[in-house]
Amino acid sequence: MLSKHQPQPSFETPSSLSLSAASLLPPPVPRILFALSLQGHDPTEVVNVWSHLTKEEGWHVEFATETGESSKADAKLLDKGLFRTVLGAKNAVVEGWYEMAGSREFTNMRRFGGQEQGRVNFTDYDAVYLPGGQDNTMMSYFLSQPLHTALVNYLPNCARHTSPITDNPPVLQPKPQHVLAALSQGVLPIAFAKYPADYQDSTHAGKSILHNLESTSLPVWMETVTWGVSELWRMGEQYKARSHTPTAKHGEKKEAEDDDKKEHEYTEDMVKKIMDNPEAQYKRGPLGPLAFTHADPNYHYISARSTGDAKDLAIGIAKEIRTARQRFVDEVVAGVHDAKGKGTHT
Repeated sequence: MLSKHQPQPSFETPSSLSLSAASLLPPPVPRILFALSLQGHDPTEVVNVWSHLTKEEGWHVEFATETGESSKADAKLLDKGLFRTVLGAKNAVVEGWYEMAGSREFTNMRRFGGQEQGRVNFTDYDAVYLPGGQDNTMMSYFLSQPLHTALVNYLPNCARHTSPITDNPPVLQPKPQHVLAALSQGVLPIAFAKYPADYQDSTHAGKSILHNLESTSLPVWMETVTWGVSELWRMGEQYKARSHTPTAKHGEKKEAEDDDKKEHEYTEDMVKKIMDNPEAQYKRGPLGPLAFTHADPNYHYISARSTGDAKDLAIGIAKEIRTARQRFVDEVVAGVHDAKGKGTHT
């Protein structure tokens, strides 16, 4: 029986595997990157996923912000008081937050923006996770161009390999497919990230990278409830859904009066309007507090709705990582990859 912090197996390897084939296998402990906002994210959505992946699975989690500066959670959800009791983090989450914030991985924050040198590469990780948050300070995270660019480059590596492994498989990349995960408003950066207009595949060119994926997000009814309750503390505007949709070039100044006139728009609506077929692709989940996650059938992409789904999402992330890794191991066993880690067939 494995102890709580001992790494849980991420794939099964046949004992008869040759040494040359075994050299192609990934490190036994997966690495997961949490791409965080500089401030305003929901602590529960970070801590509960971190806790499961590091303590239950024993896997390695690292953190990154756009600038590499330390990430700060929404203080209103951590500070003692009635507001935290109603809408904020539970005591266990608060304790977990300070434990996580004091870890070497958190204090050694990486960065996903800036120049290439020193910038973290998403494809070095088995999974990338984007948590959400309803504070208006999250807007710069939703609209982050460096984050969008990283996601555009990352998503193609998340495509599922679902065809049977045969004697004549396609050329496959020499490592397991990656996993992308998002919770609540964490889906928005994915929705706002666009393939270049001259993208080599014309079916994707100029479209959101979420355009053909199935996804959930914070649904309208949950967002409305949160806004209504926050109004009791005169924080309604801070927690009311705003139109985060990019309407100007990155870095362009916006007049204050234009911002005041900005229409309020729900997360669900912002996600649905970039989908090819929102009625089929958007997964609203049950009307109630039951946990809900959804995995896309064609990509290793898993999404969830709210803080109450965080633990289930973490379990889903682990499942997706295992599925991708086991597929790669099975390909190695079948001789799909040569000793240099490249596909053996064309």
